[in-house]
Amino acid sequence: MISIEEVIKQYKIDIKNTLDIEKIESKYLSRKGYISELFKNIKNVLPENKVEYGQKLNELKNEIEEYVNSNKDVQIKEDMQIYPINSLDIQDELGGLSPVTRLIYKIQDIFEKIGFSLVLGPELESEKYNFDSLNIPDSHPARDVWDTMWVQNIDKTKLLLRTHTSPVQIRYMESNTPPIRIIAPGKVYRYESTDATHETVFHQVEGLCLDTNSSIATFKGVMNYFFNQLFNQDIKIRLRPSYFPFTEPSFEIDIWFNNQWLEIAGAGMVNRKVLANVGIKDNNIRGFAFGFGVERLAMILYGINDIRLIHSADIRFISQLSKIKL
Repeated sequence: MISIEEVIKQYKIDIKNTLDIEKIESKYLSRKGYISELFKNIKNVLPENKVEYGQKLNELKNEIEEYVNSNKDVQIKEDMQIYPINSLDIQDELGGLSPVTRLIYKIQDIFEKIGFSLVLGPELESEKYNFDSLNIPDSHPARDVWDTMWVQNIDKTKLLLRTHTSPVQIRYMESNTPPIRIIAPGKVYRYESTDATHETVFHQVEGLCLDTNSSIATFKGVMNYFFNQLFNQDIKIRLRPSYFPFTEPSFEIDIWFNNQWLEIAGAGMVNRKVLANVGIKDNNIRGFAFGFGVERLAMILYGINDIRLIHSADIRFISQLSKIKL
């Protein structure tokens, strides 16, 4: 496990040797760079050292970002003196991220700061992980809710395009022991008609926290922190009773935004049957799971009134959103 001190030492060597600014950015600030790796290591830091660790890491991240940004400005000015093009031409040539990708990166950054790690899973799933292990057996009426896209069977295994990102938590719990704090963003599929608020392919972020101390109060605190960071303002939330086979109790999460309550996510305390299905039988282990649609959040944040616009590939629409700072 790499330490903050080792990264600082290497960073000073790189800037002393005037390493290319793009290489600095990739090496330290990319999704697989040193800073991201250090944030993932927070879960391994002793509780009494987490605050100091977080402060040092944020200071280092800010220092590197400031160095990269200031040197980027210099580089752009130099390039503009060489090539007769303006900044808009540069932006058009470079392109930009889709609103969904930008938002997933933002969500990941927020959760990483409080000790959650990123986990990914396959989009082509088996019946076991998508339904059975989540307490949704073949005869369960809840299966009808997911409008499943089944795939031709291979070796008598019933395959499908995953209907939610919940299978990722099952796969992770099978091979990892608590404490567990993960988020799992990814694409999901539903066989349903498209309209202004529904698509057949969209993105979700699944979250799971398991330990000996988690409670509904813990969950509400995590959600308060997340939405405050995401919207950059104090956001009120409320929990309403609901039903999901894989959580008990279950609830819907609403947020107060633009003078109205908006339904934003589903969540609950992980059902003991789900824990038993992955081999966790210790009754002292408990936790919560949650899931929300990324496009739904994007529509609220960006003021989009039709989900189909997000996946339209209309460059005029995407270029407008790319200028909005999250």
